[in-house]
Order: sequence, then C-alpha cells, then structure tokens
Amino acid sequence: MLNAELDDAKKQMNEWREKAYRGAADLDNARKRFQKERTELRTFGVEPLIQELLPVADNLERAIAHASAENNLVEGVKMVLRQFMQVMAAKGAVPFDAKGDVFDPAVHEAMSQIPSADHPPGTVLEVFQKGWMLKDRLVRPAMVVVAAEPLPEADAPETSIDENDAE
Repeated sequence: MLNAELDDAKKQMNEWREKAYRGAADLDNARKRFQKERTELRTFGVEPLIQELLPVADNLERAIAHASAENNLVEGVKMVLRQFMQVMAAKGAVPFDAKGDVFDPAVHEAMSQIPSADHPPGTVLEVFQKGWMLKDRLVRPAMVVVAAEPLPEADAPETSIDENDAE
C-alpha cells in the first residue's frame, strides 16, 4: 500500500514537473515573440503615418515641376520638400525611382506598356509615381510604364504561299 502511494506521488510529481517545464517554455516563447513584436513596432510603427504623408511629397514635387518661373515661392516649396525628405529619411523612409530598371511586380505597378525598339521588353520607361521603402519593406510600389515588344512593321512584305509550293 505504501509502495502504491509512493508510485502515485511520483507520477503526480512528474506530471507537475512536465507542466512546469511546458509553462516555462511557453513563457520563454511569449517573451521572445513580444520582443520581436516590440522591435517590429519600433521599426515599422510609423508606416501608416508615412503612407498618409506620401501624397504631400507627391504634391510638392508636382508643384515644383509645374512652376512656370524660378521665384521665391518656388524656392520656398523646394526648401519645404527638402526638409520633408530629410524627415522621412530620418524615419527610414526613402523614395526609389525605377526608371531604367527591369520591371519587378514586387515593387512596381505597371500602368501601361509601350512598344519600344530602343529598350528591351520589361524595362521601366517612365515613372508616374515614385515608389517608397521603409527600411527594407515596401510602403508604396512605383507606378510605371513598361517597354513591350515592338510592333511588327506594316511595311514588311507578307509571305504568301506559292501555288507550286502548295501541291
């Protein structure tokens, strides 16, 4: 009877030990997961704000591009844009210009294709809107025009089947 009680107590002790080990492992895994989430939040927590601010940069660039003459107002807008870009860069957000790159659907959004004999197919010919990266994460893809195979020439003679070859 004493041996049975001893065996029962050992069994319970082993069960509690296993529960304690599992609990310690779960706690350690949770600690690691929270640490990773905290690091990601520090790194990428500004992403929603940056996404909301990107149209401001786009509009400042458009204003500068459409200015008819160099004057103090245009210089002021350029200074504001430079300051804006410095703040964005300090937070890890940088634009990328894809012109001349090979089209990559992971970072480019094709708006259209233009047949081109001067550029290989799949080359970015024009950028409608710059793409943005936050550290190593894509915040906004670049909106681009991509080169396509050139159209066949209309002047080229069409091949016809000779009556003698048909037989």
